[in-house]
Amino acid sequence: GTKIVVEGREQFMSRLVRGALVIGVCAGAYIVYKKLSESVAGEPAKQLRREKNEEAKQSKMGCFQSKKDEAPAQGAPEKKPKIETAAPKESSSMGGGKKPVSDGSDLFPRKKLDPKDFEFMNEKGKVLIKEPGSINGQPFKIGDCEDCDIYICDYIAQVQIDCCKNCRIFIGPTEASIFICDCVGCKCIMACRQYRARECMECDTLLFASTAPVVEESKQMRFGCFRFFYFSLAQQMEAVKLSVFDNKWSEIYDFTPADGNWTFLPIDTKGSDLMQPLSAVSSFVTKEEEELHGESGVVPLTAGLRKELTTNQPRVFLMILPNKKEDGLKALSKLAGKLSIVQTKELLLDPAKAKQLFQKSSSGLAGTVAKQTVVGCELAGADALDTAQSAVQAVGDGVAYVSPTEDAALYETNLFFEQWKDFAGMAVTK
Repeated sequence: GTKIVVEGREQFMSRLVRGALVIGVCAGAYIVYKKLSESVAGEPAKQLRREKNEEAKQSKMGCFQSKKDEAPAQGAPEKKPKIETAAPKESSSMGGGKKPVSDGSDLFPRKKLDPKDFEFMNEKGKVLIKEPGSINGQPFKIGDCEDCDIYICDYIAQVQIDCCKNCRIFIGPTEASIFICDCVGCKCIMACRQYRARECMECDTLLFASTAPVVEESKQMRFGCFRFFYFSLAQQMEAVKLSVFDNKWSEIYDFTPADGNWTFLPIDTKGSDLMQPLSAVSSFVTKEEEELHGESGVVPLTAGLRKELTTNQPRVFLMILPNKKEDGLKALSKLAGKLSIVQTKELLLDPAKAKQLFQKSSSGLAGTVAKQTVVGCELAGADALDTAQSAVQAVGDGVAYVSPTEDAALYETNLFFEQWKDFAGMAVTK
């Protein structure tokens, strides 16, 4: 009996050990299987999280291919990505929130500009017109046009004209420069701050330029004083800050001087001699308006540096008093056909200049014009003194001053236009 008990105990222990080994092996296999399953299943999610974290880092750095954040040291806690939050929007409900204030841009959205609306390119035999309000101070380009009638009747930032042939071109008040290059046989009427011509031939231009015009590598160029009219021309001149009295059209500076490069047009050349009047090609100006105002109704017609017109002729100095420009233009218009307007200039007089100007006059105007803007006009012609005084008296008192004597006229003209000459106009008289 004892033997049987011993054998049964040994069998039991043997079975118990074998069972424990089987359970341990199965448990270990299960643990390995579980780890492998989690590793395989979680890899796409981890990759996605890594990609998102990388994008967040690059957006925070702000520059493409910027230096990446350094990896955290081994064992250091992983940094959580910073979450940027915007301020909560104010509610417009009845709960007391305030409505956002509009700047008006949502009511009047700005129209996107089309570059094609600001150019005339590769046209032939056409009438091309830009009416007032169609450009509003944008730059404009004209190029490779032939036998066209072109009218830019608005104020412009700057104008570039290239490779045009036998065209008639009007350019309205231009804030900066008009640059005309490689053009042949064109007739132009232009108003600008700076005029530049390069490699042009046989072009006639009636010009307004508030600085000395420049020509270079050009032949057979002819220039005259600006003559043109449409209703909003004067307002457009003001919009680009061009004074109609500061016209240096005749003070040509030639970078490549030679005989035959340029000369003057006849003094009586009209705008209609160069191109058709606007009333003939457009409906926004009538023939009656053009006849009523005349081509010199905005910019005074000046003789400029023409020796043949003013040599040995009596001179007189006429000054339009402050805030009397409109009436002063009326006085100048009454001199048409009687006296030549040699040149005009708008100038701010400080007290010292005002006192110096009236040294040969007992008018008592020095105190009136001090620290004020005036317009000086040099006039020439037979009986210049009496004729100018009569024209001023016809428009009323307090509009303009005229030199009392020939001696005073010579002194005032020389002082105003020569000694006080600005650096913009320094051409050689021709």
